[in-house]
Amino acid sequence: MVAKQALPDITTNGIWSASSTKHGFGINNLYNNNIETFWQSDGKQPHSISVQFPTRQHIHSLSLYLDIDKDESYTPCKVCIFSGTSQRDMQLLQESDFKTEPRGWIDFTLSDVDGPLMAHFLRIELPLNYENGRDVRVRQIRILGPPASEQQFRANHTLPYTSPDFFMFDSIR
Repeated sequence: MVAKQALPDITTNGIWSASSTKHGFGINNLYNNNIETFWQSDGKQPHSISVQFPTRQHIHSLSLYLDIDKDESYTPCKVCIFSGTSQRDMQLLQESDFKTEPRGWIDFTLSDVDGPLMAHFLRIELPLNYENGRDVRVRQIRILGPPASEQQFRANHTLPYTSPDFFMFDSIR
């Protein structure tokens, strides 16, 4: 039996923003490791949370902590996840309608044909709530990178060039 490797938490490697924020319930509540705090939107739907990484990141999964018991009509019932190399080329990765009411961590594995997703930008759209609620609450968010062994494999199987000119063309879009 192979032991499951821990995935590195890359949540705080990015710069976070939101489509709107209710005063006192800011975006920094999403990654403060406290499920009693939350980000709350304040405006028209769809609501969104975005993260921009300074360099392309290998992304294994994204997790949201939602709680229908505490947040009722503020709880999203649909999640759309987009990724891209810029805000202008975002593509839909996943669209999920919850079959059961969310209570706790909801995990989304993100990958492309070559393995873990590589992206500069992620956007999580929250277009619908339970009970036709208007604003959204998300208690925590986590973005996890691939296992260390996979990162080491990728590092050992890439060309030894490090110039910015080379990295502009290191993958096919």
